[in-house]
Amino acid sequence: MEKKRIIIAEDNTLLREGIRLMIESDDALEIAGEAEDGLSAVRCVSKCSHDLVLLDLSMPKMNGIAALKEIKRLSPKTKILALTIHDSEEYILEVFRSGAEGYCLKDSTQEELLRAIHVVLSGKNFISPGIAGKVLEGYIESRKTLKSETPWDTLTQREREVLKLVGEGYTSKEIARFLFISPKTVEKHRSNIMQKLNIHNASALTAYAIEKGLVARN
Repeated sequence: MEKKRIIIAEDNTLLREGIRLMIESDDALEIAGEAEDGLSAVRCVSKCSHDLVLLDLSMPKMNGIAALKEIKRLSPKTKILALTIHDSEEYILEVFRSGAEGYCLKDSTQEELLRAIHVVLSGKNFISPGIAGKVLEGYIESRKTLKSETPWDTLTQREREVLKLVGEGYTSKEIARFLFISPKTVEKHRSNIMQKLNIHNASALTAYAIEKGLVARN
């Protein structure tokens, strides 16, 4: 039987190595490639023959949601299993709306993660059992009430990508190179972000990006 090929996108080296060993222990799976940031994950998908991407949602350069959407744009048939510490229903629903087929928490056992991989590869959706009920309740509640729009809600996906990179300390030229846009466009995005959030300096933008989970706390 032909093995299913997995791309691991995870910035934590120890965790990535542990996942690699786990996958290699399964006779039905093999490693297609590895990535340590969102941008590398997108590039790996475009270069490597694969069946599934195991995607960390908190990575540098391009966050998991942005990488997920770009992967689905480039390769709509690619199956994506999100791997994350986030267990809020709002975040989970956003991941599924963005095209993921599965959602697994990082505190899951190896057995559960392997099961999640096989479930998604079989064409079904997977969500960690411990949060399935919470998501259902949150979805039902969101259908009943309209949430008031916050400044965060007004940011476009591209603006969130720029905000993340600003929070990580990259210059406009570096951000332009990562996102394949011009520095002038980056500056326009920065101006829009500051206006929408009513934040007017880089340090405050960084603090806001950390608060929203776009940038890891030191």
